Amino acid sequence: MSNIILKISDGELFNFFDSEEKKEFTVGSKRTCDVVVKGFFVAPEQLRFIQKNNVWYVEDLTPEGYKSEVLTGGKHFKRPVVRFDSDIVIRKTGEKRGDTVKISSVKKITRKRGGSNFDLTQKTLTVVGRDPSCDIVVDNPMVSEKHFRIVYDGSDYYIEDLRSIGGTFVNNRKIRRARLGDYDRISIPSAAYTFYERKLLYSTSPAGIQIDAVGVTKDVADRKSHGKVRLVNAVSFRIEPGAFVAIVGGSGTGKSTLLDCLNGLRPATDGGIYYDTNAYYDNIRSYKNVIGYVPQKDIMHDDLTVETALRYTAMLRMRSKMPGEEIRARVKEAIADVKLSGRENLKISALSGGQRKRVSIAMELLSDPKVIFLDEPTSGLSPDLDLEMMDLLKELAGKGRTIVVITHAMENLDKCDRIAFLGKGGRLCFYGEHKDVFRYFNRKSYSRIFAALNDDTLCAYFESKYRSGEYYKELYSAFCEQYADAKACMLPPETGKKTLRQTAEETSAAEVRARRTLADKAAVWKAAIKAKRAARHPAEDERHTAEEEARPAAVRTQDCTAEDAAGFRPEREAAELSPEAESARTDGDAESTLPTDAGIPEAAPAQMTESHDKVHEYAEETHVSDGIAEDPVDAQPGPPVVKKRGRPRKKQPPAATETAADGTEEGAADDSVNAGAEEAQNDVHALSEGTNDAVKKQSAPRKKKAASTAAEEEDEA
Repeated sequence: MSNIILKISDGELFNFFDSEEKKEFTVGSKRTCDVVVKGFFVAPEQLRFIQKNNVWYVEDLTPEGYKSEVLTGGKHFKRPVVRFDSDIVIRKTGEKRGDTVKISSVKKITRKRGGSNFDLTQKTLTVVGRDPSCDIVVDNPMVSEKHFRIVYDGSDYYIEDLRSIGGTFVNNRKIRRARLGDYDRISIPSAAYTFYERKLLYSTSPAGIQIDAVGVTKDVADRKSHGKVRLVNAVSFRIEPGAFVAIVGGSGTGKSTLLDCLNGLRPATDGGIYYDTNAYYDNIRSYKNVIGYVPQKDIMHDDLTVETALRYTAMLRMRSKMPGEEIRARVKEAIADVKLSGRENLKISALSGGQRKRVSIAMELLSDPKVIFLDEPTSGLSPDLDLEMMDLLKELAGKGRTIVVITHAMENLDKCDRIAFLGKGGRLCFYGEHKDVFRYFNRKSYSRIFAALNDDTLCAYFESKYRSGEYYKELYSAFCEQYADAKACMLPPETGKKTLRQTAEETSAAEVRARRTLADKAAVWKAAIKAKRAARHPAEDERHTAEEEARPAAVRTQDCTAEDAAGFRPEREAAELSPEAESARTDGDAESTLPTDAGIPEAAPAQMTESHDKVHEYAEETHVSDGIAEDPVDAQPGPPVVKKRGRPRKKQPPAATETAADGTEEGAADDSVNAGAEEAQNDVHALSEGTNDAVKKQSAPRKKKAASTAAEEEDEA
């Protein structure tokens, strides 16, 4: 008996310990013990297990007078060292009922010849890891040497994580140890198992991962209409393990959104994604280490060489205990996979666009993913580089990986196993092989296909055609049998093929219903807002409504509403404010009436405009001659004047020579400016006198008539 396996139970908690090659180990609450039992009544060093002649003995190390005691077979130790052949119980001194720690030996089972490693009844302890000595070997850089183990104690099965880097997940929950039951799913990086009838069933295909999209729908909020916009519309298809699938379509058809729904970056609002028939969103944590994602924009350090960048990436993603030689081997293998051998020492900034994209793919290959998603990896590449990239992805798919790519380059789609065409509104219009594309769409080029997919009616027609095919009918029946919610989220198959006219009529009817629904929602929304306002201020709202109904339409033009503003007429306002209307409102006083334009000479306005222009012209010349380049009205104010301290100095009078010298030029300029200004002012004065004469001539007859009327009234009196 070389080693011993112990099961330590503390209430509902339990732990397993494998002595492996140790001949002696201790049990206690002290951290330095081999088996640490956390209990308030457990001594720092409670027990010591010793192996002699392939027989295990146990020694009681409890100090005298301590608060706990050790029992074997329900009795106290007769000797300090006894043979370990029954369960050991540690309890508080003198208490028969209470907290106890039970240590029992797990019966060892020797595997028979020819037995399967996945049959857990053949061995007591089954270890899964990367080390060749493990019972189940998983060759992946994200898996620890000894990742987890399953212990069979004769009646139940328990799983325990061995402090792995990637962690062990049971039913999408990271565990330290747990009890296994039928249909429990155990997940580690790049591998997944299902426990059923005392066996481990390997649920991950070595060729890759199968992806099932069941009625995938993605809706986002629309801020303008306060509703929702559908980006992906009930897309259903299956990606086989190790397949190379391309998602194509016009701009804004939801390609990137569908890709993010498949990898979980932006989960779908309706429908489901299943990886190997397991709900992906429910087990997303257990699948995160088997998925690679290459974005459209490369994320890397340009100043590093290719080998250095990949080595740093490997150190960050892989386990910390991986030796340097293994890391270098992984980096070399990834460089060879993307065909960059010979360029390891070049800086990333010196590489071409296609080579940089290869480095991004190599970074994902370091963790050996089973699924790789790529968002437009061939964008901006020449046709020859596009061909090389598609050949590379096809080769990676043949090495046990599922490849899903978005591309706008249509020349090399024959490399793909399946092609998915998305139309306007995120509708799946076609999913099949490359050879059937042109016959399905009845078009001779990809440009004509893209033009057809931008039309709503044609998109609805091709979507109906896809759902009426035999592939979709078989897929619908398979999904409904396998997944419980498939029938609720998938669109049913079409019973017969529809014509384009029937599809157009259905599309127009659906648009009319949608507009009516939106109008009804808007009416309900407005009524709710009005009721909410009325509930806040009921009395004021009733008074305001009564006033609005009582006032005539002419008076309500004062309110700034859209309907009242439409009835405003500037001509009416101008007519009401004209001099003739103002004179008509007066009592007929001849003195207060204003003259009309008929009495003013025709040349008067022109003369006034010319005179004012002259004044402005001379004013501008004056400012320019003074050294000011800008309009004095628009000039910015200068800094504030700082008063100097102390007694002010006396100002000296200017020298006579300077006055005499400067006086000639400045005086001449001033004389010219003054002369021009005087001439302009004279013109204005003459124009005003002419205007006054015209006014006097126009008002003279009125005054004479008024005087004669007054004289007649006096004579009659």
